[in-house]
Amino acid sequence: MKFFSYTDPDQQVTEKVAPASVRPVLREFSDDELDSLDSFVAGLRFATGSRIITAGERSDALLIIVSGSIRLTAGASGQAEREVDVLVEGEVFGISSFLDGEASAITATALQSTELLALRRDSFAQLAAWKPALAIALLQDLAAYTSRRLRQLQTAF
Repeated sequence: MKFFSYTDPDQQVTEKVAPASVRPVLREFSDDELDSLDSFVAGLRFATGSRIITAGERSDALLIIVSGSIRLTAGASGQAEREVDVLVEGEVFGISSFLDGEASAITATALQSTELLALRRDSFAQLAAWKPALAIALLQDLAAYTSRRLRQLQTAF
């Protein structure tokens, strides 16, 4: 599998790079912006093997991995699940449900003890009202991250 570089999304690298010290979705944010964002997110912890999201379940939270790793699987009802991806520190999931409010198409399971930050849609609405520039920056960063992830997945299949 090929991985992309966060500093140059068009550059393909053959080995996985170590996670950046700053979360990729929030990589351009200043310390003050990250501190401001902290008041809009909730910290969540999951033990190894815990289901975080189950396919078909409604969740309006954008989930950012602070530590640990997550296995994403997909499968139609009654069929065996297939692994879609493994995400690590700094990566994000729940993007589609966060944006459109629809049920999740994937199941997310903690591969090890995992800590997440959850940004719910109503919290994002408050963020947008109180700190619109920060909300816009977050959406722009999220869009760029999602674009890079889609390109990565397209090359994998």
